[in-house]
Amino acid sequence: MNASLPKLCLQWWHIPAADDLNAKLDYAESHGYAAVEIGTGDWLLDNGEALQKAMRGRGIAIATACGPSDFSYADPARRDAEVEKFLPQLDILGALHSAGLIVCPARATPELPFPELRRDFVENTGRRLAERARAAGTEIVLEPLRREETPFLRLVADGAAMARDIGPGAACMADFWHMAREETSDEGAMLSAGPLLRHVHIASLKTRRVPGDDDGDRYIGGFRALKRMGYAGAIAFEGSFDAACDTPAARDARLSRMAAFLREEWQRA
Repeated sequence: MNASLPKLCLQWWHIPAADDLNAKLDYAESHGYAAVEIGTGDWLLDNGEALQKAMRGRGIAIATACGPSDFSYADPARRDAEVEKFLPQLDILGALHSAGLIVCPARATPELPFPELRRDFVENTGRRLAERARAAGTEIVLEPLRREETPFLRLVADGAAMARDIGPGAACMADFWHMAREETSDEGAMLSAGPLLRHVHIASLKTRRVPGDDDGDRYIGGFRALKRMGYAGAIAFEGSFDAACDTPAARDARLSRMAAFLREEWQRA
């Protein structure tokens, strides 16, 4: 059982430091964060080699990469193109020793009906990504979302089931913000993923801002499950800042309070 909070993680665009690889990493490392979550797409392709160099000798990790994905196009050529654009990114993530690429099979209104979409993702698009990820030394990480964002994958248990069906190279994650709408129990949701849980997102539960911003922000149930599971992955802040956090110093102070708050919640769990 983990006595201390697992890898507290910041998304790259939330780090209140100059837009420079080393400055961002220096901030995260010097402020006690154990990991960072980076973006996908052209940014990753353009910065992958430089990021590998910047990470050498550091005590932090690249947890995951997160960006938009959609594998629900009716046209097989468009689905193939979506797969192809992520293959070189998976190679970079493997070289960075990242836990994986966060993906959701469909967003908004899928063009493919549910049974066909799930089958195609498990047997074709998702499996091809997972096979490349495994060869590169990383994984794809399926993210359940709220129903406003996808009609397809909303429960952590479903993410774990799909990952099992895909096979090696696939895992899943949990997000406290999405779980607040979709799950009946944070603890049960986390436990349903079992050993396939690779990553966690966290935000305030009403407004999706910094944890601790909303009255009633409580993460004890989910944290209790993570302790029972011996979870050692990252817990990454994914949300927004309120208007008062309009300077790097203000963001710094708010992030410091968040870290203290989450460590207290972990101790209570």
